[in-house]
Amino acid sequence: MAYRPRKILKSREYNREWNEWALKGNWSPVGWRWIEGPTGYRLDQLSKGNYLIIQRPHGSLYHHSYGLLSKFFKGFIEKKLYGAKCPRCKAVFCPPRAHCWNPECKVQRTEWVELPMKGEVFTFSVMAFSATPFLKTLPFIITYIRVEGCCTTLPTRILQVNPWEVYPGLKVNLHFIDNPKGEIMDIYCTPAEKPDPSKFIMSKEEIERLKEDMKKVKNWVIRKFGSEAQPSIEI
Repeated sequence: MAYRPRKILKSREYNREWNEWALKGNWSPVGWRWIEGPTGYRLDQLSKGNYLIIQRPHGSLYHHSYGLLSKFFKGFIEKKLYGAKCPRCKAVFCPPRAHCWNPECKVQRTEWVELPMKGEVFTFSVMAFSATPFLKTLPFIITYIRVEGCCTTLPTRILQVNPWEVYPGLKVNLHFIDNPKGEIMDIYCTPAEKPDPSKFIMSKEEIERLKEDMKKVKNWVIRKFGSEAQPSIEI
């Protein structure tokens, strides 16, 4: 007889309003707007046109399992960082892999190990635009961190540093947010050392141009979100 788990060991329940939202929404129109807007196929030859805009709320609640990598994300909730170690070649992966990717190990099942909350920048990018959930925090710096002792890199944000002060090899400390939810945004990093100006990868002209761009992004975020704006970079 197949094992069918039904026992919940621990949980943080979702907001039940999602159920009501989905049932009330279900793509049924709840409002409309009759608007005037541009029409035409050339930007220099536009005229006015009228359009009907229908408002249809829709909500979905997804349930998905982290599977064999569950301990990694459960560790976030417990504020512990775990990696996966191959017992054959001793390679340590973070983010973890359920099986070793080295061809010689022939898909060896990995073992869990707790990792130190430190590492170094492998690469990074300055974000001036993002998906909707992160718009309020623009601009921010996303980095790929090689956690100490690991052979893969962990994507995360780096805070408390200017974009032009970040470079590959910069030592960092990893931190968890106050109320982790079991997702990659639960973790972030900060410099563990004072940035070395000799290693900065931008020229003075590039830095000034970047500063101006960051100011434009920050001002846009503040105008759009007001008091809810949470820019990650102070310019």
